[in-house]
Amino acid sequence: CENGVCSTIFPNFNEEDDSPTFDNCEEDDEDGTCLYDSTNEEDAVSKIKDFEKEAVEKAAGVLKAIGFNPDEEYNPSQQRGGRLFGGGMQAVIDQALAVLRIFGFTGAQINTIPVHPVQQTALAALAQVTAHKAVIVLPTAAQDTNLPNYEPCRGGEGLCTSAQECKNIGGVQGKSIGKCGNCVGCSVCCQFVTGCQGITDKMITYFQSPGYPRTDRSNEACSLTLNVRDEVCQVRLDFVDFEMAAPQAGSCSGVDNFEIINTAQPGGVFGPGQSKMCGLNKGQHVYMPVKPGNILIMRATTSGVRNIPLARTDGTNRGLSGDTAFRWNTRVTQIPCEAPGARGGRSGADGKAARRIPSHYRKLLAPDGCRQYFQESRGRLQSYNFDGKSEVLLNQNYAICVKRPARSCGMTLKALGFSLPAASVGCLLGNVATDDDCALCCTSTAEDGPGVNYLGVVGYSDGASGRTPIGQAYFANQDRYFFCGAKLGATNLIVTRTKGPLLLRVRTAGKYWEEWSCPAGGCLGFLMNYDVDTGTC
Repeated sequence: CENGVCSTIFPNFNEEDDSPTFDNCEEDDEDGTCLYDSTNEEDAVSKIKDFEKEAVEKAAGVLKAIGFNPDEEYNPSQQRGGRLFGGGMQAVIDQALAVLRIFGFTGAQINTIPVHPVQQTALAALAQVTAHKAVIVLPTAAQDTNLPNYEPCRGGEGLCTSAQECKNIGGVQGKSIGKCGNCVGCSVCCQFVTGCQGITDKMITYFQSPGYPRTDRSNEACSLTLNVRDEVCQVRLDFVDFEMAAPQAGSCSGVDNFEIINTAQPGGVFGPGQSKMCGLNKGQHVYMPVKPGNILIMRATTSGVRNIPLARTDGTNRGLSGDTAFRWNTRVTQIPCEAPGARGGRSGADGKAARRIPSHYRKLLAPDGCRQYFQESRGRLQSYNFDGKSEVLLNQNYAICVKRPARSCGMTLKALGFSLPAASVGCLLGNVATDDDCALCCTSTAEDGPGVNYLGVVGYSDGASGRTPIGQAYFANQDRYFFCGAKLGATNLIVTRTKGPLLLRVRTAGKYWEEWSCPAGGCLGFLMNYDVDTGTC
C-alpha cells in the first residue's frame, strides 16, 4: 500500500492494449482471469451512486425522525444540546452528520434531501455503535407517550408540533412562539388561532375578534365551534383579553355579548338560562363539564354601538365614556381525564399502550361543579364583569373553588369592593343576616323583594382576635353563610374555618331588583383578596 491505498484494490492499465490488470497477477497468466472486465465498469459506478443515495437518505431520515433542525447551529459541547437529546441521541446525531459530510452535505443542504420513513432497526444500529450504555427512545416508542398537537408548551400557551403543521390550515392560523422538541417530528411551540366561523378540535386554541389586538366596531356574529375529543372531560376558557359593552339591567342580551353554548349544560353555563358574558372580563376564566363527542360553541354578537366600560376618551374621563370598540382573545383548553387511546382498556384502538396525560392538563383539572378554580394559596377573585361601575348579572348560580393544600384549615377573605341586593333597607349595611323584623336579608323569596342574591361562604370570624389559653386566636363572632348588602359582613373581612373544600357560592336573582334594594352606587358584585390559612389554626 502507498499513501494508505492498496494497489491490489484498483487495476493498473496496460499501456499496450489499454486493458487493465492487477499487480498481483503473474506475467505468464494466459487465461485472462486477471484482466479487468470493462463491461462491468458502469455497473460499479451505478452501485456506488446507489450506496451514496441510500446512505444520505437514511442519515437525513434519522435526523428528521428525532427532530433535529439543520438550520440551527449545532454544538454538541453546549448544555442545551444535551438537555434536548440526551447523551445517546446526541451521539446518533453526530454519526448521522458525519455520514452526510462524507458526501458533501452540510447545514441547510440537509433540508433538500428526500427522506423515507426510518425503521427502528436503522436508529437501533446507530445507537449500538454510538452509545453502549445510552437508552435510545425510538420514534415508535416516543409516539406512545408524546403526541404532536397534544403536548402543551410554554405553560399551556401553545402546542408542540412540526413547523409544517404550524401553518394556516383549514382556517386555523398557526403562529410559532418558540421551540419545542418533546414529541416525534415536533420542532416548534405553535399557537393556533381561529377567527370568525372557525371549527377546531385542537387541545389549545385561541379565539380572537376580527383584527385583534386592534379593537373593532363591526356589526356581525362571530363564532368558534369546538369538537370535544374522546378523552376530554372539561374545557377551560381563559379570557386573555375581553372588552365588550356593559350589561343593562343585569343582562347582556341587549348589548354586545359573548355567548357560550355547551351541549352538556343545556340549562345554562353560569346559572338558569344564563350563558352570556359582556363588560370587562380580562383575566377571568370559566370551567365547563363536557362529554366525548360534545360540541361547544362560542358566539360573539356585536354591533359596536354600545358603551365599553372604563374606556379612555379625551381628558381624564373614565367610566361609560362612549367608546364602543370591542375586542376579545379567549384561550380554549381541552382538559383530558384519561390518556388518549386509554378508552376501552390499557391499549388504544391501534393496539399500542395507553399514553400518559401531560402534567399541565393534570394540574388544570378542576373539582367537579367548579366554574372557577384558583390553585394559588393567595390571590384575587371577583364576579364576572366587575369594574366598579357596571351591575352584576342576573340568573347566576355557580361555585368558585380554591385549591386546598395540605395542612390547611380555612381561608381569609378581604373585600375590596362588595355590593349585592338585600331584601330590606335594614339589611343594606351587610353586617346582619336578618333585619329587625327577622326577615332573611339574602335569601328572602317575598314577592316585593329582590329575590335570592348572595355570596355564600362558611363564616367564622370578622377578623377580631384576642389572647386564649393556646395563644392568639380569632373570635367566633361571624357564624353565617349568606352575605349581601354593602359589605362582606361587619368588617369586609371573613375568616373561615372548615375541614371541607374551600369554595364560595355565587347566586343572583332571575328578576331585576328595585333601586332601593341596592347599596349606594348600585349592585356591582364583588372584588376580594383571598389567603388560604395553613398550619395550626
